[in-house]
Amino acid sequence: MKALGKGSIAAIVEAGLGITRIVLWALIGLWAAAFLAYLAFVGLISAGALDPSLAELGNGQNLHIRILGSDGAAIDNVQWTDWHLIVPALLIAGVGIGGALIIVTQLRLMFLSFRSGEPFRRENANHLRVIWITMVAIELSRYVLMGLTAALLYQIRDPSVSAISLSLDGERLSTWGSILILIVLAEVFREGARLKEEQELTI
Repeated sequence: MKALGKGSIAAIVEAGLGITRIVLWALIGLWAAAFLAYLAFVGLISAGALDPSLAELGNGQNLHIRILGSDGAAIDNVQWTDWHLIVPALLIAGVGIGGALIIVTQLRLMFLSFRSGEPFRRENANHLRVIWITMVAIELSRYVLMGLTAALLYQIRDPSVSAISLSLDGERLSTWGSILILIVLAEVFREGARLKEEQELTI
């Protein structure tokens, strides 16, 4: 099977990206509904309209969550009403889903041109540029939200917890490596488009 053109691998990938885009839009809708429902839930409990015991899970158990990059021992005994911990976690999820939608949309536009057999378009360089800028924004947003969560955790920490640390794992470092590769590829596509335009003018 050929890589570019109609009926190619690029066409199959483009179709898959179209389906993924629809799924991500659905996830954004679910995330927005969950976020608004949680805010309403906390607001009603704070206003006394709901029984505060609803903030606890079955048998009085608390909610156990883990924010990537923070010490697991520092995130114990969290209840649903602890909005200052739940909201950052929801925002991190929202940033990830929204960023994925932007990236998938740009990739789909790129593969549309690949399906037409014209990969070296100036628009493709712009698509790659939007992708790496989005990835940078996602990572920086995560760091800010993780830092905010760690600061809030420190305020409500157990007395036995003297500090809360944040660390970069291998996955995050590989993400930054991917961003550098995309920056280079964006310039390669931009240069390829420029040479193609010059060739067409010469002919």
